[in-house]
Amino acid sequence: MPEVLHVWLPVPVPGLDYLPPHDPAPRATGTTAPDAVGEGDRATDSPATARAGVGRRVAVPWQGGLRVGWVAGARQASAAEALDLRPAIAWIAGGPALGAPVRTMLSAQAARCAVPIGVSVAAFAAAGLKGAWIHLVRRDPAAPVDLFGAEGRRLADAGWHDASAFDAELLDTWRRHGLLRERVEEAQASDRRLVALRPADDTLAGAAREGQRRALAWLVDQGPCESAAALARDAGVPPGAARALVAKGFAGYLEVTRPPASVPWVTAAPAAPFDLDPPPAAGAAAGGGDGATAAASGVLISGGDARARWRTTLPWLLGAVAAGRQALLLVPEQAQAETLSRAAAQAVPTLRWGADLADDQRAAVAGELAAGTPALLVGTYPALALDLPGLARVAVWDAASGSHKQLAGARSVGRRDALELARAAGAAWALVDPLATAELRAAGAEREVALPRPRPRAALLDLRHETGWPLCAPLVRLLRQVAERRRQALLVVPRRGYAAALGCRSCGEVVMCPHCDLPLRWHARIERLRCHHCGYDSAAPDACPACGAPDLAPRPGAGTEWVAEAVHGVAPTLCVLRWDHDQRDDPAPLLAGEAGVVVGTTAALRLPPLPDLALVALTAGDALHDHEDVRAEERSLRVLLSLPDLASSERRPLLVAQVHRPEHEVWRTWLAEDLDGAVDAFIERVMARRRALGYPPARHWARVQLTHRDRAAAASAAHALAGRLLAAGVPEDDVLGPAPAPLARARGRYAFHVLVRADDEATLAARLAHVDARPGGGVRALVDVDPYDIETWLD
Repeated sequence: MPEVLHVWLPVPVPGLDYLPPHDPAPRATGTTAPDAVGEGDRATDSPATARAGVGRRVAVPWQGGLRVGWVAGARQASAAEALDLRPAIAWIAGGPALGAPVRTMLSAQAARCAVPIGVSVAAFAAAGLKGAWIHLVRRDPAAPVDLFGAEGRRLADAGWHDASAFDAELLDTWRRHGLLRERVEEAQASDRRLVALRPADDTLAGAAREGQRRALAWLVDQGPCESAAALARDAGVPPGAARALVAKGFAGYLEVTRPPASVPWVTAAPAAPFDLDPPPAAGAAAGGGDGATAAASGVLISGGDARARWRTTLPWLLGAVAAGRQALLLVPEQAQAETLSRAAAQAVPTLRWGADLADDQRAAVAGELAAGTPALLVGTYPALALDLPGLARVAVWDAASGSHKQLAGARSVGRRDALELARAAGAAWALVDPLATAELRAAGAEREVALPRPRPRAALLDLRHETGWPLCAPLVRLLRQVAERRRQALLVVPRRGYAAALGCRSCGEVVMCPHCDLPLRWHARIERLRCHHCGYDSAAPDACPACGAPDLAPRPGAGTEWVAEAVHGVAPTLCVLRWDHDQRDDPAPLLAGEAGVVVGTTAALRLPPLPDLALVALTAGDALHDHEDVRAEERSLRVLLSLPDLASSERRPLLVAQVHRPEHEVWRTWLAEDLDGAVDAFIERVMARRRALGYPPARHWARVQLTHRDRAAAASAAHALAGRLLAAGVPEDDVLGPAPAPLARARGRYAFHVLVRADDEATLAARLAHVDARPGGGVRALVDVDPYDIETWLD
């Protein structure tokens, strides 16, 4: 029976079936690591699937050209089925592979997130699929030339020809009939370089041309050079001598293939709070036996400060590398990958996977890991798709961070994908976070390591009883003390710009975005109004658009620009830096110890720790938890528990928050005498509410966003979807809505939400199968499984 390949392409389509290329599949280049450190039931490729090329790259015909994808499986088909399938073009020799655990993870992600597998591949595993390709063809030696018709003369010889010179339909016909041999190669990266073209002759004789002779001798001996100017510098001759070589034809510019990059091993450069001295030895996570000795065992590490969590996690990861295996540390943000990889490198061979690496560097990292080299890999979610044949331990840093949630593509949660990968690879796993949230506790860890939390030096500033805005009187006094003592402070503001809006003092109306149901933010420094969602920009109107009164003024919702201005006013001797989407001042002076204040959005919380930080202030603390999201309270407590980590010294800063609701349970928990007990009680209350209301992790949720430029059309599509779900037998209690989205209009489109829930992922996926991804009529439908913030607009 004919063999059929199941191919995943990095485009939003399901997997597609093709007949194999004419030539046999290439052999895999990776290795299988020895069974050490308790490898569990690892998903592996059998000899038969390896021979079929499963996990390798293959080029297939696609829309008049070609696409390169992963072979995800192979099966036997009937002769009748094979007649309807197109042959693949050619195998891609060498390069990366997509291991069985990664394929298992991607399949699970696509099913869970209700997206075609191509969406997951494009987001996670597109490395090695989107290069520049050279497609060559030649006639099969056994095929008579006359079968090619008028093109036969061009294919009469045995040489290779550029496929782009032939009609795509003809190529497809010849391929179906087995008349062609084809080859697809990745175009090699090259650089324009100055090279020697011919040896010196009599025209370069004489003392006047000594510089030219020296330059040519250097070029012959040392090889290609970037430019004539660089040649002159390196050879120690005047620039004119190097230029003369080019003019006379002794040297010229050619495209030179770039040599393979060396493996970019991370250089140790630990910074506080991750500068552990002495570096830890390989061992187990604190609080019990080695979490990697049992197949796919899990541990939840929470509490403490960043230094304590790192001191607990790093030895656990080192245990895998010490045993000749591999470990993966997944982090939510690129800056953390850089910091933690440099810190880990002091104790273990470490590689980092990041978007800032050049293509050839990423290829070198992938090749080193695919060879089974014992190492720790640190990276964000794309690192999950690398081939790690020796993977024994997977740790997720800041596991409850919302940054693990992908905002596009499959909209998956990196933490869940990492656990799926660990289980498929038979690897032990660890979730590490300041707070053991309800969802982390539901992940199924066999044991929990609860590190003691240091009680913060914290206070609330009740804005109901204090004067002054945007800085109340006690905060002003604290900032003046920082200035007097030449210390440092960090002020966290909920928004960028000057003010939340520009409003009319007469009628109370605010200036709105013409495309979104949002007020335009006032940027006083440039005297412009901007929409922070769609980017609309305009000058301030001369009068109120509603009543015509010329009495417009900033509304009280202060942004970073307003707060920075206020800090300048109360502490003029301090250096004041802004850190937000609009402006990111260089923090180097403060990182070097200079006195000053950083005023920023929550993005400033991801800055490196400041060496002399005395004060951290939240100017609008209630904004942390005032969100229409089930995780808002947990998320705000996580931020508060992480604030002490902003200081690099042992001296803990004073933490203050300006609030209007000091009685909220988040603030009561944060200020409790028994912080650990209060945090545990807080999470128990959260879990009880989630169970009672059917919120995650007690049940599984998805939101469907339906948009249209006409409000009635969007509403009609949402009602139709709800009706289909109910008609399909989904219980009425499990279909919420339709209702206008929290942001009801954006970029000129109106949005309605339908929320769907179920007891398990499989049932939820079956219900989401009733969602038409392309409903037509100008309606757009987008699905977000496990939504982290329903206020977020889906794009």
